Amino acid sequence: MCGILGVRRSWRDDPAAFRRAVDAMAWRGPDGSRVLEVDDWRLAVARLAISDPGNDQPIADPDGRRVALFNGAVTSAAEEWRRHGASARTRNDAELALLRLREAGETGFVRTSGPCAAAVLDLGGDRLWLLRDRAGEKPFYAVRAGGRIVAFASTPASLRALGLACRLTPQSQGRLLRFGFAPPEFEPEPAGAVFAVEGALRGDRDGVTALPVPEQPGAPREFRGRVVDAAGRAAAADVPLGLCLSGGLDSSCLAVAVAEGGRSLPAYQFRAAGEPEDERRNAARVAERTGHRLRPVDAGPEILDRLPALTRACGLPLGDPSVLAVHALAQAARADGVKVLLSGEGADDLWLGYRRHRLARWLPRTGVPGLPRPGFATGLAARAWRALTGARPYDELLAVAPPGFLAAVLAEGGSGQAELPASHPRATALARARYVDRHLYLRHDLLPKLDTATMAAGVEGRCPYLDPVLLDAPETHAPDARALLGKRPLRRAFARDLPREVVRAGKRGFLVPLDRWLREDSWLAALLREPRTLERPHLRGAGVRAMLELHLRGRARLGHPLYLLAAWEVYLRTLEEPA
Repeated sequence: MCGILGVRRSWRDDPAAFRRAVDAMAWRGPDGSRVLEVDDWRLAVARLAISDPGNDQPIADPDGRRVALFNGAVTSAAEEWRRHGASARTRNDAELALLRLREAGETGFVRTSGPCAAAVLDLGGDRLWLLRDRAGEKPFYAVRAGGRIVAFASTPASLRALGLACRLTPQSQGRLLRFGFAPPEFEPEPAGAVFAVEGALRGDRDGVTALPVPEQPGAPREFRGRVVDAAGRAAAADVPLGLCLSGGLDSSCLAVAVAEGGRSLPAYQFRAAGEPEDERRNAARVAERTGHRLRPVDAGPEILDRLPALTRACGLPLGDPSVLAVHALAQAARADGVKVLLSGEGADDLWLGYRRHRLARWLPRTGVPGLPRPGFATGLAARAWRALTGARPYDELLAVAPPGFLAAVLAEGGSGQAELPASHPRATALARARYVDRHLYLRHDLLPKLDTATMAAGVEGRCPYLDPVLLDAPETHAPDARALLGKRPLRRAFARDLPREVVRAGKRGFLVPLDRWLREDSWLAALLREPRTLERPHLRGAGVRAMLELHLRGRARLGHPLYLLAAWEVYLRTLEEPA
């Protein structure tokens, strides 16, 4: 798990700026960095050493014709090393990218398992391949200029250090302030277009070509066996491992799967101070039954203090406040010596486990216009009522900020009604839910949150539920989404292994009690009162003050929408700092 960076010298020959870009991703590589100049490229890797710590990156093939940079993990590495035998010179996952390309061409290069972002340069032919895992677990950004890829990096913060603004568009801002997340879209840059890498790309003198990434259905095992196999691959590491064990169904099934593979791990459970202990009790029951060692992690509003540093590191606004809880958990794990954490992210999105999915089953394709809409209420019932009036009912269920709040705080012409990207125009609300949560919410909220939170603590996060054999499992692709509601495949597969209260428990996740914390002594509330914030052109200062007072007096529960305003302000201030 690393940070990777590459810059064409013919595009930007500035060693000082390159050094700043390397420094900007140092948080991703506490085990050191290496810089290499080859052909027209300056390359760098900041490394969190998980596989083969003795062999650094970037790594070249024996004839020096190709060079690879790799961020992440190949969870099928063990079987691949056995297959390559003596032709492999290291056990560094980066070499697998070279071996696959050499032995099976582009088809082999794109067939990967595990969270990864990789770049391979073919120096003689001035060709470049970029690859990001199908689920989008690892961040990866590139710059295109004159029809060629001229730079790539793990974070926008590193590209910004090169002199690019990397400023998100007003559309991204509107989506974040409404939904709490946004697919990153960057404003045009005179020096080149910044974009998030998706899937696999080939770049050469003729331009940039997207490469097809085939499905990988795997062995025809029953669903439970696929989960156990995926957990075993993710747990294959020569460094200390840990497990995120919230006490909910996803992480509890993962605990069973890991135990079945013969591993006993420290299991970390986060609880915000003052919140109920029911999930901790469930986590304790699961840990006792599966043989893992429960490690409680408790934290209060002090975790909010990490927001500016985490925002500065990744270079994007952090709209999901649970990133702070996951970071506190990852810090506790790193203090115990853990370098890899297994997470249950993805299960709710693949197998429709959120409460809003059950509501979506009964929603119409489009809402009924003209009905009155709750202006400030944020609860599930208010969102469900708003869903009955919206053009995209499921999106109304997902929205964090109520329409009255957005109308009050955003200046005229603001993007208070910014929409998420469309899917099939005739999709049912449940089909829309399936698309949005798998391809937008998981990819642009949950996975960036996990990556930032864990990497900033010096820990690699892995999500076994996003293994290709589960992404491509028949259950995951059930034609009728109703067959998945409530994670039925997962519940059926592991019900006999878990306490009844865990199997029946509803979804909670890493809860951060923003409503309460913002009413206490929080610097976020003070930030929203500062003239520098209130004078932003996208805000109505009087409206922000009014909404804050409404919340502080207990007349509305606006903790999360107010947090989003503060998170965007923190992001803007990082852009205004010297790179």
